[in-house]
Amino acid sequence: MAAPATRSKGLSLLVAAVHDAKDIDRVDLKQVDAASGAIVGKLDAQRAGGIVATGGLICHVPTGSGSLRVLNPVAGAVSIPAGSTMTVDGLPTWSSYVLGQVPNTIEYKLLRIYTAQDRYKPSQSCEILTIDGRGDLCWRPAQSPPAPVDMTVARHRAVAQGFAHFLMASPRSPTSRVGDYDGIASFDLAKEEWRPSLLQSPITANARNCCHSSLSLVELNGCLVFVYHDYLSYCINMWVLADLAKEKWLRIESLQFGSVLRGWEEPDKSQPVPLIPVMRHPRENLAQPLMVLDDGCIAFWVQVPDGVLRVYDPKTRKCKDVVRLGRTCTIVGSYKVGQVGFALASGSRN
Repeated sequence: MAAPATRSKGLSLLVAAVHDAKDIDRVDLKQVDAASGAIVGKLDAQRAGGIVATGGLICHVPTGSGSLRVLNPVAGAVSIPAGSTMTVDGLPTWSSYVLGQVPNTIEYKLLRIYTAQDRYKPSQSCEILTIDGRGDLCWRPAQSPPAPVDMTVARHRAVAQGFAHFLMASPRSPTSRVGDYDGIASFDLAKEEWRPSLLQSPITANARNCCHSSLSLVELNGCLVFVYHDYLSYCINMWVLADLAKEKWLRIESLQFGSVLRGWEEPDKSQPVPLIPVMRHPRENLAQPLMVLDDGCIAFWVQVPDGVLRVYDPKTRKCKDVVRLGRTCTIVGSYKVGQVGFALASGSRN
């Protein structure tokens, strides 16, 4: 990463991957101050591929490469052998990655999930890697999830308090019921094992006024939050997981669409009706919470139509656009400055 600009106390950073519309094989990585929208670090013209980030570390898996890279904005990067391509039940696979920190340690663990898609139901296997600054980086076998998890939509997974949580993969079998993918699978990064039972989501599939793809799991202030866009009541509802063992959820927020999404604002009834109709913004339909800032405001990402970072102030119940990064941008992680507790060890450096 380039040397960062002057940083304010408690800077909250997002890691953005901006894809090159003219060259689909290239991507620019940027560190963005979530409060101001300032670009404080960048690493441009990287090979496109899978990218995940947390705690100041960035895992970059270039497409077609025999290795993956772990980047530390301060210390540089190390390369890790990608390992051999696995098959699951004799079928070819594609792989996805989740990066998280083990609580109360400086250890980070990278979970790799291989997915083989047959006609109706995916099958999966896992490997795990520990990143702790010592340099002995090698993949180990890990348990398969108790049921297939969704690795196609990034907002369907989140890491919080040492657990990687996943929404279930949508069943494709004509005999499947909507309730078959109503739960959340949770992987314990410290024990390197899956919880044997699925965590029940706070609102059942049959009671939702949205499609499965509109759901989100996010980490806010260290806690897992379930985000549900209710397209009948025009609200963004959020529940926090208060107790994983007891599967206890608490509803913490219900935001009117118009307070976060453009095109849903109520007309100002104190003003006369214009003689010529005023053109309104096209309605945005999905806002992804990213992080809570030091002042209590919430940073949201609205990818469609223009890729906007937006900050919502709960005191005024209004939002403002902070920076427009474009529709080809995705947010791949967030962290507070100073989170990483080690420098990357020697080994194969880039």
